Amino acid sequence: MKIFFYKSILVFFLFLLAFHYSYNFVAKSIERKINSNFSKANIQILKTKIKNEMNNAINKDKFISNEDAELINKFIDKLIDDLNKNSQ
Repeated sequence: MKIFFYKSILVFFLFLLAFHYSYNFVAKSIERKINSNFSKANIQILKTKIKNEMNNAINKDKFISNEDAELINKFIDKLIDDLNKNSQ
C-alpha cells in the first residue's frame, strides 16, 4: 500500500510539473508575440505605412469607386434617419 501511495504522489507531482512547464511555455510565447507585435518599432512602421497609403489616396484623382461611394452614402443616410427617429 505504501508503494502505491508513493507512486501516486510521484505521478501527481510529475503531472503538476509537466503542466506548469507546458502552461508557462505557452503563456510566455503568447506574451512574446504580443510584445513583438506592439513594440514601438512596429507601431512606427504601421504609422508610416498608414501615412504612405493616405498620401497615395490623396494623390489619386479618384480613390473610391462610384459603387462604394453610393453604398457609403446610403449607409450614412440610413444612420441619419435612425438617429432622427430615436431623437423624436
